[in-house]
Amino acid sequence: MKTEERREKIYHTLKTNKEIQVSVLAKRFGVSAMTIRRDLTFMEETGLIDRSYGKARIVDASRREFSFGQRSQTNRELKEKIARTMLGYMGDISSFYVDGSTTAIEILRILPSGRPYTVFTDSFEALKLLSGMSWIRTYVMGGFLNMESSSFDDDMTDTVKRIYVDATIISCSGFSRNGVFNDGITGIQAKRIMLGHSAKNFILADHTKADSQGLFLLSSWEQLHYLVTDCRPDKKMMEDLTKNGVQVVW
Repeated sequence: MKTEERREKIYHTLKTNKEIQVSVLAKRFGVSAMTIRRDLTFMEETGLIDRSYGKARIVDASRREFSFGQRSQTNRELKEKIARTMLGYMGDISSFYVDGSTTAIEILRILPSGRPYTVFTDSFEALKLLSGMSWIRTYVMGGFLNMESSSFDDDMTDTVKRIYVDATIISCSGFSRNGVFNDGITGIQAKRIMLGHSAKNFILADHTKADSQGLFLLSSWEQLHYLVTDCRPDKKMMEDLTKNGVQVVW
């Protein structure tokens, strides 16, 4: 089991059990206690868990997974606002990768009718929406369908490595001065590859995701070009983004 996969499973185990001993985790995942301690140190440094007396506990039990339908209704007005802002940057884009985030899906809903695009996606929800748009050429980056995330698992990385686009349009579970983060591992490798195969990289995130980290670092700011959000970030965040060459639009 890869390190990232193990850490995600440990995190889910903690969310289920609230608190658990290091020795129990080591036995469950078939690794040494030292390996588990390194995993827990990583999670503690990102603010996801607390540790004491050989045990680990979740910090914020509210950070649980929701279905696509539930997520799409959370902060719906902010997502729609971000999508409308993003649409203004689509004029010189002919091909793009879009992930399965609910904010990115909102952009697909308002794409102008008849405007030809070539779209690559690993999102089942995006595929359902794009299938009704005959003027858009859609390519599915396949794999195993993960029903929880409504996305295709990224075991087709060799295929993804051959794809180059004008833009990559994705969201995240949170962002901070360190970069943008995801809470889950499904699809993260495809996103990382596409960020490196794109002329412009857009991160879509409303203000509620600011100063928030997740389990996995998706990308540092150096690789990103735009943060599309619903309002101006605070002064310190703006300074960090500007220093890294990220244009903030809202």
